[in-house]
Order: sequence, then C-alpha cells, then structure tokens
Amino acid sequence: MWAIGYITAPFAFIYFEDIEVAGTFVGKLFIIVNYLGLACGSALVIRYASLGQHAMTLWRFWVTVTMLILVVFIHFYLQVEISVIKSLDWRQNSALSDQFNFLHHISIVVYTLLSILGLALVATQDNMITKAER
Repeated sequence: MWAIGYITAPFAFIYFEDIEVAGTFVGKLFIIVNYLGLACGSALVIRYASLGQHAMTLWRFWVTVTMLILVVFIHFYLQVEISVIKSLDWRQNSALSDQFNFLHHISIVVYTLLSILGLALVATQDNMITKAER
C-alpha cells in the first residue's frame, strides 16, 4: 500500500510524459491495492468474528473494520465517481474539474488515514495475540 501510494504513484507522474497515461496507470494500481485491501480486510474481520462477542472489545477489530469500510468507500464510490468524470470531457468543464479535484482530495485523505491505521496495526503486531485471543 505504501509503495504504491507514496512511491510508485508520484514517480509515475514524473516518469510518464502524458499525465493521462500516468493517471490511468496509477488508477489501475490503486484498484489492485483495493482488491487486496478488500480480501485481507475481509479475512481479518472473519478471523476476529471467530472470537465471538469478545472481538467487539478489541481495538484491532475496530481498526480493521474501519479500514475495510474505508476501502469499500474508496473502491465502490470514489473510484467509480472519478472514473465517470474522467470518461467525460472534464478538463474543459470547470464544474467537472472541480468535482474531480474534490474527489481526488478526499481519496488522498482517506488513503492517508488508511496508511496511518495500517501502520498502527503493524507497529503493534508484537502485541497482536493477547491472552484473550488465544
């Protein structure tokens, strides 16, 4: 996730001369990241669900659920809306351009939030299995 969002995406806009090509390339990478997020997030939520009611008391469960909801929001709403705008003549239409910029900024904020939440999960992995989860 970090390699795509913070290394590959900015580099693509430097490397590719055509901003449309870079945007399409990066968009496809984010779709792959979203699919991975949906799969991993779902697997983790299912794993936590196997703990029964106890899962509701674990902060890691709620962080994972929040991340899964954010990925669903990005994948099924933001990326769809951005794709629709890009399929139109959005650069020539100021309203569409403003809408694209707004959605793009929201996606940056959500991606950053996902990155921070993911870092919190990874940084605390030594404490991942508590006595209650065993």
